[in-house]
Amino acid sequence: MNRENNDNYLVNHHQDSGNDVSPLQSETKRPLLYSIIHKLVPFSMLWVSLVLMYGVVCMYTNAMGQDEFYRFIFFLRHPVVVALNVLALFAALLHSMIWFNLLPQKLSLTSGHKSVFSYLFTLCLWVVTLAISIFLVLFVLK
Repeated sequence: MNRENNDNYLVNHHQDSGNDVSPLQSETKRPLLYSIIHKLVPFSMLWVSLVLMYGVVCMYTNAMGQDEFYRFIFFLRHPVVVALNVLALFAALLHSMIWFNLLPQKLSLTSGHKSVFSYLFTLCLWVVTLAISIFLVLFVLK
């Protein structure tokens, strides 16, 4: 029986269905592996921060001798540390992709014919990120 054609049921088309989605939550359900990786991003950023902090401490104490600097270099060469750094880099790239693709949607740039503009906006974000990264690499290598 169609509820709209029946007079016994009052239908309000603007009625709350209870399926509200927050603005930061996507409307489709993500795959489990994708969701797990997305939730582990803060831990990878914490790992990178701790490694950088250890490097800064080693550089600060390096004025007294070369032992701390070499200890940090040998720490970075350990296979487990290399694997964790690669995973952290992967998580950072995934996080950037997620936010760069979400930003035009949340700014309402994808309505109508503006989908081309949203791709252009995302491309500009990647160009700025790459330009800053290249500048920082050249600055560090100088």
